[in-house]
Amino acid sequence: MATNTAPTDPLVTTEVNATPLAPLTPTPIPAPAEAQAPGAAPAQAQVPGTAPAQGGGPAPVTDHGDPDIPRETKEQATGVGTEGETTVWEARYAMKNFLGRLTILGLLTVGWIAWAIYTWGYGHVETQILPILAGMVIGFGWLVLGRRILYARFGHYYRLTNRRVFVSTGLFDRRRDQMELLRVQDVYTRQSLVQRWMGIGTVVVVSSEPQFPVIYLTGVSDPKYVMDLVWHHARAERDRRSVKVDQI
Repeated sequence: MATNTAPTDPLVTTEVNATPLAPLTPTPIPAPAEAQAPGAAPAQAQVPGTAPAQGGGPAPVTDHGDPDIPRETKEQATGVGTEGETTVWEARYAMKNFLGRLTILGLLTVGWIAWAIYTWGYGHVETQILPILAGMVIGFGWLVLGRRILYARFGHYYRLTNRRVFVSTGLFDRRRDQMELLRVQDVYTRQSLVQRWMGIGTVVVVSSEPQFPVIYLTGVSDPKYVMDLVWHHARAERDRRSVKVDQI
């Protein structure tokens, strides 16, 4: 008995030339970065020699560790403000200005007292009106002189510091003026012959200030000493300012 066998196709095989693969090198995994808030500025590198910043910002750079950089600010160096200002001299209108008037009025008062005793003590009634009128005039003179002394003595006050000159005038309505010693250009005195004998006078201070160029220290004792004192501290203030500004 014959069997039918189906024809079979020959198996076609294809030879594949495989290329050997290179060995795999493990890639290092980067360390996880710190979480950063959205919108925050990227971190900046720290400057060597400065303290770490607080709050995530860069550390401020200070010059306190550098000996070549002065620690004083410009305002401290140039003397702005009242820090370090001291009083070197202060005075009022000197009483020696009234010594002559006090002497004359005192002699007139003594003479009037002697006249009044002679008139009223010995019963010269017909001449009593003259001592009364003279007494009224002398009393009025004492009132005027007392008012003058009050306003001059307590209405004038002078103060000199190592930076400024102050002049206060007025008894009830007081005005206070000042002048910086840095602006002083000239200082001189004014004295009459009698004032030179008594050792009193006026010290005139001239400055470059356009609004208040001249101040008068009237009726001060020993005006030459006051003049030298103002000029000395004015020169010292100019030298100090120039040295401090050059160091900035």
